[in-house]
Amino acid sequence: MNVVQLNDVVSVIFMSHTTVAALVGFVLDVTLSREDDSARKDISLQWWERFSLYSADVKSDEFYSLPCRLDKLFPPS
Repeated sequence: MNVVQLNDVVSVIFMSHTTVAALVGFVLDVTLSREDDSARKDISLQWWERFSLYSADVKSDEFYSLPCRLDKLFPPS
């Protein structure tokens, strides 16, 4: 890949409004302080914390189970 092709790829990526908006949103989301309760609520961190540990939520077995009780055939890892 030469410099002209690389320039074309970068130009196409950054000319997309959706890509630029996603990058800006990602940067803003990462830079928010997670210690403040209002910021944690804004980024829905309290909702995701329940699923970060398998045993933290009582519905984890139901949420992560395979259809037709196939999870009974596979041991937990």
